Amino acid sequence: MFDPLSDPPLSRPSLVFLVFALVLGGCGGGSMYTLDPGTIAQRFLPTTRQVDHHPDSLRALSVQEEERRFRFDLEGTYESLHRKWSSTYQDLGAGRSRRGRSYATFWSLELSLASLQPEMGFTSLSKERAQKALQERRQEYKEILQFEVYWFEQEGNSLLVGPSARVQLRVDEEDTYEPSRESHSPLRDAFLPGETRAALYRRNTFYFSRVVDSTDILEEAEKLELVVSRPGMAARVRFTWTWEDASTAARWPRGPRGWGQAETGSTRGLAQRR
Repeated sequence: MFDPLSDPPLSRPSLVFLVFALVLGGCGGGSMYTLDPGTIAQRFLPTTRQVDHHPDSLRALSVQEEERRFRFDLEGTYESLHRKWSSTYQDLGAGRSRRGRSYATFWSLELSLASLQPEMGFTSLSKERAQKALQERRQEYKEILQFEVYWFEQEGNSLLVGPSARVQLRVDEEDTYEPSRESHSPLRDAFLPGETRAALYRRNTFYFSRVVDSTDILEEAEKLELVVSRPGMAARVRFTWTWEDASTAARWPRGPRGWGQAETGSTRGLAQRR
């Protein structure tokens, strides 16, 4: 079984343009791997997302080894996993903050691995190709912290694009970091319940180096804040994630070929799902 944090980078072309309402029937994913940002935007999302485990742990996902393939066991759906790691924003300016539809998603380890299914039909790959994809995705996760921000037009500005937008990552309310790179999708339509027309939104993806001055900034962290200054807007907004202390991060000894017993199970009973 693979150690979730050991073993270069498989790019997530800001993923999946997320073939946003794609049903991957031909890839063994079915409707479990459908993702619609409009649906997530309509759900209640907290301004501070509290999760019961460190982002380096796998609680909603396990990777099972079968004779010729790997299989994902996912609690809930891919969309519910996105909601688990998403928060809406809090206005930092003067005045009363209002709940908006815009939200941000932090790409934890379990979300990063689960995305292999909608991206490439992971469970239909040969065992060798699947193992390589897992190793590359884990390496990418060890090096980069990724955040996706979905801005909806009703909230005054769906662009958030280019050098006019300032984005910072705060770790444990202390150290602040700038993104190493960013990308911006074109405007897209999202169908929101109760609306007479589709809403426009733009996805903005921000990447931060996880290792700074030889220090892993996530490993011992308990809180992340993404602070955004939107162009043309006086107030800043903040998205926040917290979790139980860093001891909940999965740490497994390396075994043969990089397997780690707690993360990947076998249909032959070599390991139990967490």
